[in-house]
Amino acid sequence: MKNNIKNILILNTGGGLGDSLQHLTLFNYLNENINPNKIYFFSTDGKRFWYDNILKEFAPKNLEVVKTFPMHFGFQFRDHLYAKKLINSFDFEKFDLIIDNQTRITNTLMYKRIPHKYFISPCYSYFFSKPFFLMKKPKHAILRIINYLNKLLKINESISYNLTIPENYLAQAKKILNPKDKYVGFSITSAHRQNIKEFNFDEIFEVANYFASKDLIPIFFIDNTRPEIKNRIKESVKNCMFPEDMADKEFKNPMLVTALGSLTEFNISINNGIYHMLNYSNKKTYMFAADLSEKFKSLHQDFKIFNGKAKKMPLSKLSSSQIINFIENN
Repeated sequence: MKNNIKNILILNTGGGLGDSLQHLTLFNYLNENINPNKIYFFSTDGKRFWYDNILKEFAPKNLEVVKTFPMHFGFQFRDHLYAKKLINSFDFEKFDLIIDNQTRITNTLMYKRIPHKYFISPCYSYFFSKPFFLMKKPKHAILRIINYLNKLLKINESISYNLTIPENYLAQAKKILNPKDKYVGFSITSAHRQNIKEFNFDEIFEVANYFASKDLIPIFFIDNTRPEIKNRIKESVKNCMFPEDMADKEFKNPMLVTALGSLTEFNISINNGIYHMLNYSNKKTYMFAADLSEKFKSLHQDFKIFNGKAKKMPLSKLSSSQIINFIENN
């Protein structure tokens, strides 16, 4: 079968940056096990087209972002009227494989109208997939596709977070972080600014000072929309750094975070976009989540995850000693 798959369409109904980065593991799997000429990626991301913009350094060479589909395609009943016609924007008559990575039956029925040879969807336990196999569906968004492909291809491959960080980004990161020193990375802010998703800042500052006392320099990944937090860090944490502020303008994007994260001893993060960038740093990372969904959690073997809801311990209530104990015991 895999020798007959030259083009693949992936339909992703998530629109966030982290959700798109998670799909990089699926791109890895497809390129390592099927080796298609093209992977076409459509995401209902409000035309932000992450892999053509701030995530372009992460994109494999054979990835093409689909921009010809209607925004939020699949969510309107009228979409089924022109689903078949969407193939007209491509130079072939049908996709060899369509991967519909969502579970809404209305969306799946519309997506399946796009001309194709093979179709994979976890909707209704893969009932609409072609060919169809009866199998248990994992909760994880990418693993449920990879497991089905493994059965289809008769192989047993796992999720891969392999990424070659571009040499110019590594050089920039090494220019900022002195190779003679040792660092620990911190990502402590949530884009939504909901306190339940963030640490008590006084406690995490104590954690940073604890590791600073062990000759590790705390570096913080904080964007410029949180100047008040940066000021508090400067006042509270010894010998801290904000490496992204020190980078040349052309390097100020997510790949720099991954490159910087690869040069630390380890990283500490909450469940945010930075956490997804650190997935590809190949450095041990401790991720603290207020309530971690099985659908989106990292399956990286070097990630140690603290699920606040499962432990009945909100992140905002964690003491510095509890955070340190989790890190030192894992």
